[in-house]
Amino acid sequence: MPAVGDSGERRIGILGGTFDPPHLGHLLIAETARVALGLECVLFVPAGEPWLKSGQDITAGGHRRRMVELAIADNANFCVSDVELRRAGPSYTVDTLRQLRGEFGGDAVLYFIVGSDVLEQFHRWKEPAAVLELCRLAVVTRPGGPAEPLALMGRRYPDAVAGGAVLPVPGPSVNFSASELRGLIARGGSARYQVPDGVLRYIDDNGLYRTGLE
Repeated sequence: MPAVGDSGERRIGILGGTFDPPHLGHLLIAETARVALGLECVLFVPAGEPWLKSGQDITAGGHRRRMVELAIADNANFCVSDVELRRAGPSYTVDTLRQLRGEFGGDAVLYFIVGSDVLEQFHRWKEPAAVLELCRLAVVTRPGGPAEPLALMGRRYPDAVAGGAVLPVPGPSVNFSASELRGLIARGGSARYQVPDGVLRYIDDNGLYRTGLE
């Protein structure tokens, strides 16, 4: 049965990122938010051209989407969307939310799941105020994040925070780094128990991260 809120609305979680590669931290964040917020599902959205990582080498979108599919295969509450991979140009959260809002309809409440470490840069996002109108920001504790995320966001977006647009998600602090994992794999180290087994097999079968990004 789909999870619904007190007013009967559908609750949809959205987790964006490059997922290069997807790791157990992504899965823990998604499951923590799903349970805490009573989400019907969590939609993993691999970034097309993340503007905050402009100029950086990123693994081809087809590889990253397939790795996400493998990572979430055993959880019926997780699914993947290629909405950003299909859209040309830089990937902006506000554009993705507008497109997903159209797909899910007005009866759905969108919860955009983020780590607390991104909040210091949230004001640099494209149309940050519009993001807070289109979704509720579900904030999971991450190392490097502000000690009081609601206070930080409240100073910049007081009306949105007062209206419940920013929600702290209780749960364990998640400390995984995709860039560190890529370096570990490139050096011939083992990423087992940090990356799902199916993803590790895919990385090995396709030679990803061993001799540079594909």
